[in-house]
Amino acid sequence: MQSRKHIALLVVTLLVFASAASAATLADEKSGSISGKYEGVAKNASIGELPLTVEIKNDNGKISGKIDSPQGPAPITSGTYADGKLTLKFDAGGTEGTVTAKFADGKITGEWELGGQTGTLELKQVGAAATAGGDTMKKEVTPAPAANPAMDPVSGEWDAVADAAGQAFPFTLKLKVEGQNVTGESSSAMGTAPLSKGTLAGDKLSFTLETPNGAVVFTAMVKEGKLTGDFDFAGQMQGKWEAKKK
Repeated sequence: MQSRKHIALLVVTLLVFASAASAATLADEKSGSISGKYEGVAKNASIGELPLTVEIKNDNGKISGKIDSPQGPAPITSGTYADGKLTLKFDAGGTEGTVTAKFADGKITGEWELGGQTGTLELKQVGAAATAGGDTMKKEVTPAPAANPAMDPVSGEWDAVADAAGQAFPFTLKLKVEGQNVTGESSSAMGTAPLSKGTLAGDKLSFTLETPNGAVVFTAMVKEGKLTGDFDFAGQMQGKWEAKKK
């Protein structure tokens, strides 16, 4: 899940880099012409496409600004641009990410890396600045896609099954992530149980199901649309469980 947060911020970073890359030459960069607003999409196998908005400020070749994504703002800690090549570093909640990109024909394309996750970035300059930098900046700007309400790999419905002493026990999970908090419920042939104490730290998920017979504590790893982990039923029964997103 950290991939969602970090990728979002990293994507944001990429977006930022893109904004910096909007200057076609180093001279343009130093003149401040790359300063402005950018919109684009960051891509990754886990998050799909993530929309970004970036505000860039150029101060004698040094890039600063703010990146906004569905996960919130992320600062650019350092950045350089020269000869059509852009490199950036950003702070994703205490984890440093990097971005490398190229600028051509009013478009920014590149790659990002954060916490072992990688992806690509595509973006365009928007607003008045998009047409102020010469022919390469006069191209029509395609609006960024609408934000997807489910920007993390955990929120949604899951088909799950627990192995209880060799017997398969199917159930359904409805999960919602807000920051690092996870809420929701579980439904099965035994009824519906509320979810409590849910947390998501990086790619580690944990939550508790409150049942009439006691609490069931679940832990799992989140990877490629799957949950795999262990459960503990009131300290009396332990086992494995897994789930696939619907």
